[in-house]
Amino acid sequence: MTKFFLASAILLLATTISYAQVNASVGEASDRPATTYQNAPALQNFVAGFPEINVGFLHVYANPSIDPEETYLMRGTEASSTLKALLPVDFQKMARNMDAKVYGAAAIRGINENMYIVRMDGAEQDRLELFAIRGNKVVHLKTLAYQFCESGKCEQLDSYITDVDGDTNLDLVQISRVMRNSGVTAETKKVFTLQERNREWKKTNQLEVPWESIKFYDSRTDDK
Repeated sequence: MTKFFLASAILLLATTISYAQVNASVGEASDRPATTYQNAPALQNFVAGFPEINVGFLHVYANPSIDPEETYLMRGTEASSTLKALLPVDFQKMARNMDAKVYGAAAIRGINENMYIVRMDGAEQDRLELFAIRGNKVVHLKTLAYQFCESGKCEQLDSYITDVDGDTNLDLVQISRVMRNSGVTAETKKVFTLQERNREWKKTNQLEVPWESIKFYDSRTDDK
């Protein structure tokens, strides 16, 4: 009888462990961002237009003149007509007004979804914008970078995407400046955390940012 109860207990324990492992696998799979949209070919086309990259300490900046030999992680591939048509209307209009070529620059891992960086290479300015697919719709999340000059004034925004506090969720460090012939006339720094509750970027002053490593892209020195 003792052997019977012992065998039954072992069988029950093994069954419980097996059940737990199956449930854990299902849970992990459900947390992964959808990369295929079986009933939405247009969204499949959109996703396919972005090379996936891993984020460590990713500097996102606008580069007005990209040398073919230069290593520029945001180079991307020219966007298809479907990709451009799925962008929010305001950004389709922005690209037209800029007379810009549109590129799928990169796909990066967010919280239970991928986020997509679109590069707009315009006649007078360059921009990088961050999007996601939510509810089978492409939505704008954040402006990541731009660079343009007008009437003797130049403006620049750079972003660093990384995990500042080690909580495995991305953080966003942004620096912007206004430049004139006399030099830099204004400069700002902002930090955002990616919220698990709504997957939105929230401004914070609580992170210890390694500011010594946060620098603006400068074509005069960085392309040499």
